[in-house]
Amino acid sequence: MDRRTLAGGLGGLALVIAAVVALRTSDAPDTLKREIDSSVEVVQQQEPVTPTNARAQALDADALQISWNGSAPAYEVRWNGHEQLVPGPEVEIPGLSPKDQVEVEIRAVNAIGRRSEPLKITATPDDVFDDKWDDQLVGQVDRFDGPESLDPRKWRVEAEPECLGLRPFGPGQRVDVDCQTAAFQSNTPIRLGVPASDGATARAIISVAGAVESSHVRLTLLPDPWQYLGENDVQPRDAVSLDVTTQGTRIIADPALPRTGKEVQLGDAPLTGLVAGVRHRWEMRVLPDVVLALRDGVVVAYEPVAITTPLVHPRIRIDGGGFLDAFGVGGVPERVVPTEVVPIGPDTEVPQDAVAAKIVTPEPDNQVRVADVPVGAGRIAAAEPARLVVIRKPESRPGALPRLPDRPGGIKIGAPRLHVLHEDGAKPPQVLPHRGRILVTAEVNAIGHRGIELELDGRRIVSLPTDEQGAAVPGRHEFWLDAKNLPAGSRARLKLSVLPADHGEPVTTETVFELAATP
Repeated sequence: MDRRTLAGGLGGLALVIAAVVALRTSDAPDTLKREIDSSVEVVQQQEPVTPTNARAQALDADALQISWNGSAPAYEVRWNGHEQLVPGPEVEIPGLSPKDQVEVEIRAVNAIGRRSEPLKITATPDDVFDDKWDDQLVGQVDRFDGPESLDPRKWRVEAEPECLGLRPFGPGQRVDVDCQTAAFQSNTPIRLGVPASDGATARAIISVAGAVESSHVRLTLLPDPWQYLGENDVQPRDAVSLDVTTQGTRIIADPALPRTGKEVQLGDAPLTGLVAGVRHRWEMRVLPDVVLALRDGVVVAYEPVAITTPLVHPRIRIDGGGFLDAFGVGGVPERVVPTEVVPIGPDTEVPQDAVAAKIVTPEPDNQVRVADVPVGAGRIAAAEPARLVVIRKPESRPGALPRLPDRPGGIKIGAPRLHVLHEDGAKPPQVLPHRGRILVTAEVNAIGHRGIELELDGRRIVSLPTDEQGAAVPGRHEFWLDAKNLPAGSRARLKLSVLPADHGEPVTTETVFELAATP
């Protein structure tokens, strides 16, 4: 079972089951037996409610994005004989024919696998695709669909090599990022120009999808010479960033930039952040007196500052995973400048094919020192943290194309989690009173499992199937334990096992809590 597939919202619960007596079992063919120890009360799952207000849009002429309103732990989406489980109220369906009408059914699914009645919507990609989205861009749009898309002439990549790959997307592929942090520095600068019809002097557009609930994407416009330094958590001087998480979107600007006081009316957008497995298109639009953030053409954030440098360098940073789809810029057209940044060691030399070189050194107080180096200088007389910057001819390639192995698709998930809370509010590592009830919450972030098991000090107290009406989804399960049934002064160990549908190795997590010696 893939421990990484699917993460998302976990639904609420209500209604404690009364009077749980003896060990209860119910059998179904080829399913896990439901077994609940008599000492356990189960919090009943809410019945799934049919979603509402389905909407359709498209980032490409051969794909549909369907969104809806609902608060279920997950949803089952069906179209053209296909079926997909998603963790939130949105799905993207690629690989369609632009003029074919597609009927989509959406069902809410609760944590034990029950389905709601379907919400239906019919849409045609060509009818909802905006083919004018790139009219204000200059140069070619970068499509991250293979190793050539990360040609080192155009992009400098800061990431562990094994964390990048290619995932299927419709008939093609996209660059998949599966690491804690990856940075992509563009070697093509953006020059601010005269205001366009929408007032913008420059813009950068990125379409990207999240991976898990902690995914984080940042697109930064860096002034010289910050594009030569490595990625860190300090906002560079005079820089502006488009910052996107699963919670929303904001613009972050260097406090030293001039404030203009400009006010902008935000658009109507139900969601403004990243979505696991679903692409959205963000634009950072630079105007003389404000920087706007747009998501799928709707203004969702802004910062009333004026960018003071005429030339900026875009950098993409992805934390927690996701996949890159496309990138484009607007402003005055600029040529790519193939650039290599080399950490300086005792034997570092300026390459013979360099047309220019410089040493860039970060200094205290968020300063950077730059020193030009003669092309024929040979060995460099500098040390870390200085970096050697080598600028090559436009036709040269600073390094090899990255190796991007094929990866499976799907939405990534996190590990299961266990939480313990006494009804009076105490929770570990606090000692829990030896009286009243203890609430155990099991958060399952998996798809396609057949059930869960809960053990207390090595004894199974819960066996619960989660696939009553189809494949299981992420969900939240709650159980009450009577503290008086546990030994006073003891340390109790809980173990949660998520059982895969293929009867393979379960995914487990454990937690420990301590009980007081007296009530």
